[in-house]
Parts: sequence; structure tokens; C-alpha cells
Amino acid sequence: MANPERGAQILDAAIERKPKLISPYVHSEEVLELWRNGMPSGDSTGWASLDQYYTVLPGQITTVTGWPGSGKSEFIDALLLNLSRRNWKFAVFSFENQPVAFHVTKMLEKISGKPFGAGPTTRITEDELCLLTEELHQSFAFTEATSGAFSLKDVLDAAQAFLTKFLDAKRGVVIDPWNELEHWRAGNLSETEYISQALSTVRNWARINQVHVWIVAHPQKVRREDGKLPVPRPDMISGSQHWWNKTDCALTVWRDAAFPDSQEVDIHIQKVRFKHIGRPGMVTLRYDRVTGRYHELRGR
Repeated sequence: MANPERGAQILDAAIERKPKLISPYVHSEEVLELWRNGMPSGDSTGWASLDQYYTVLPGQITTVTGWPGSGKSEFIDALLLNLSRRNWKFAVFSFENQPVAFHVTKMLEKISGKPFGAGPTTRITEDELCLLTEELHQSFAFTEATSGAFSLKDVLDAAQAFLTKFLDAKRGVVIDPWNELEHWRAGNLSETEYISQALSTVRNWARINQVHVWIVAHPQKVRREDGKLPVPRPDMISGSQHWWNKTDCALTVWRDAAFPDSQEVDIHIQKVRFKHIGRPGMVTLRYDRVTGRYHELRGR
């Protein structure tokens, strides 16, 4: 039997999706406030050198890429912890950082500046462990691996359910990595078309809900240049040029494989859509293997 009420809901939703043209006067008060107070910059990353090129604003997407082992996930964790001290709350879908208990230990090291395990360096004490876990609990929720893969809709629905508890805070979502999601696409839809639609879905969701979304995506295999892997770009990510076109900001975490013992990590800011948020550039941070922290280089 037909359901008139359900039919009306579907029709209303379809009408709501249609583009609408409005006069600039509709937002005149908002524009006046921007004129008076200036364009809003994003929040600090916690590293002054990086803030010159990249800051974090709700309602945007940041794509993060880099070769395996470059430290993409470690860098994202450190960034989120810095932002959590500014009252950001996070839903973290980190499918490779499993089990969650292992991921938590790495986060605790970054918070405390001490190693989790026993060794030559003084480790986190049991009393500190309880306090630090409570601190982590105030700002983070992590997904656990299950017997099946999650779809993009699954992730966004779960994130929204968690983050609605923190409407008075700035909020973020991490999808790490993109290729671990279950990507169903119609047989007549190419991978490029699917990526375009999927990123549009994420971008619209981020804007409507005023949530910053970080997507970690691996570059596809490319030829070495002079025997070295090049610094990956967003358009090297498997799937589509849309990784460059549709993201608001694009970061590449890069470590020179020719010097495996080096603690220097380059953060390449490949794209920033709005100039009041940042600009393209590159900074070098020092990675502390014992604590997982990133530090600015002195004298630079």
C-alpha cells in the first residue's frame, strides 16, 4: 500500500537538494561581520612553523597522503592531540591502528612525552595511566574492527551520532585509510565517477555539520625518479584527480627513505583552498621515536 506521508518526505527531500539562487543581500550581515572582524583563520596545529601554511577550520576536508611508513597516522594523531587542547572532539576511524588498545598506548605516549613500555627511559606510571586515559576519554572515540568492512555511510552516520553530544565544541573525523572502507559502486559507474561522488558526499556532510574531516589515502605505485620515490601529490592517489580537486587542504607526509635513521619528517602543504586558512609550502619536523611526538626544528 502506498504511504502518502513517506512519499511527501521523499518529495520534500528531493526539492531540498535542488540548487537555489539567492541574492548576496541574504548574507549581508555575515559579510559585514567578516569586514569588521576579518576572515577567520583556522585553529593552530600546535606547531608555529606549520601554522604559517596550514590551520584547521571546521567544515572542511583535508586529504593526507604519503608512502607507507612515512608517518601519516602518527602525524594525524599528534595533530589531533594538539587540537584537543583547544576543545576539539574527535571520532577516529583508524582501521589499520588495531586493536584499539594498541592505538591508545601510542596516544598516551604522545600526551605524556613518556614511553608506554619498560626500557631505558622512564615510562608512564600506573597512576599516570589512569589520569591520561581519562584525558583521552574526554576528547576521543575510536572504532573497533569488526568481521565486516564499513561503508562511507556507516562511518558518517556513526560519527554524527557520537559528535552530536558535543555541539558546543569544534569537531573532527578521521578516516584512516580510505581504501579500508567498503566501496560499493554501480556497474555503470567508473572509479573516477565514484570518487567524485564520494568526496562530494563527504564535503557536503562536513560543511552541513561543521566538522573537519581528515582522509588518509595511499598513493598508487609510481616509478622512481633517479632511484628515489618522489614526494607524492594528491593526484597520485589511486582513483582520481578529484583527490586534488575536491579537497580543501592536501598534506603529504614525507620521509627520505635513503636515510632510514633520520628523525626529520617533511610536511608538504600541497593545497589550501582559502588563503585565510594557509598557503602551499613545506615544513620539517623532528619525530621522536620514543614518545611519538613531533617537534619543531630549532634554528629554522
